[in-house]
Amino acid sequence: MGKKETTEITAVTQPQNTELQLAALFDHGQALLANQQWQKAEAIFAKIETHNSHYEQNGLRASVLRRKAKFERIATNALDTGELEAALIAFQKANDFEHAKEVHHLLTIQELEEKADQATAAGNYQGAAWVYDHLLNDYPENELAITWKIKRESCWEAELLPFFLLGTQALGKEQWRTAYQAFAQVLVLDPYFRKNGRSAAALSEIARKEVVFLADQILRQGNIQEAKDLYREVGHLARLENVDEFLRLRQREEETAVALEEEGKWQDAATKYSYLATLYYTDSERSQWHDAAIRCQTQHKLHTLYSQAMSACNQQQWRNAAMLFGKILELEPDFQPEEQSVKTLYRIARWRAIMAQFLSHTNNPPPQMNTGSLS
Repeated sequence: MGKKETTEITAVTQPQNTELQLAALFDHGQALLANQQWQKAEAIFAKIETHNSHYEQNGLRASVLRRKAKFERIATNALDTGELEAALIAFQKANDFEHAKEVHHLLTIQELEEKADQATAAGNYQGAAWVYDHLLNDYPENELAITWKIKRESCWEAELLPFFLLGTQALGKEQWRTAYQAFAQVLVLDPYFRKNGRSAAALSEIARKEVVFLADQILRQGNIQEAKDLYREVGHLARLENVDEFLRLRQREEETAVALEEEGKWQDAATKYSYLATLYYTDSERSQWHDAAIRCQTQHKLHTLYSQAMSACNQQQWRNAAMLFGKILELEPDFQPEEQSVKTLYRIARWRAIMAQFLSHTNNPPPQMNTGSLS
């Protein structure tokens, strides 16, 4: 073979050999990427670019893969040193969104932990506990979950223990309202709070029963609004409803009794007033209705006597009429249901009775006398 032919063959095979070498290097670089050997992969793709800056294979450019390897390396190093923000930016530039998401979670956790630490340092244990709740809700499978739970419980205890201790001290002093209010502060945040084997819920119920008992006593003393305020304070809705219904009943009975008295239905009004006296708590309140009942009973008796007396007059039973009018005057000297006073009617009936007795012996008619409606 001549020298010219050898030169031509070499010229043809040289590009072919370079292409094969670049392809082999590209495959090797991809393998290094898969094994996360970022620095070596970056070097391989950089070498490919020195031969062909636009080299690509299967739609993948060597320059793009070199950039990916570079930022994966930067991100990994930053992650190892705890520089999460730098790692996040590098992963994003490497288009490694899965790792970027993980780092974002780490950053979020870091920020929340710092926030919890700051709240704890400032004595805001409730705020810190809420942050740990947030962490546990969002990242329940995180390796720090157990630590967060322990810290959360410690924060709640630090926040609620002062109220719990206040409640127990108030119980010992029989300050039932103070005790109930203190335990309510505990239970609104942690219904299951316990300390030294004592349940805040159980102690709260003891205080609540005592407050209800106190309210019952106050109610029996006639201090209705104060009792209602106490029932409302401990959430005893059933007692509140009972008191309100009782007040409605009492008002209705009062209105009925007054109406009956105004209508002159004395006996019915007296019965209502007697019943009303049982619906009040204090002696002074009961006495007013007891007095009203006596008043109506008296009026009933007066009107009954008056009716009987007038009937006796109409039958000219003057002696009986005078006796009945006399009984009325003993009860109520100024009683006057109609035009003539009972005093006048009594005098007329008494005079007629005397005259009737006199005439029974003389058989003479009595002198005429103006008696008004009497015949």
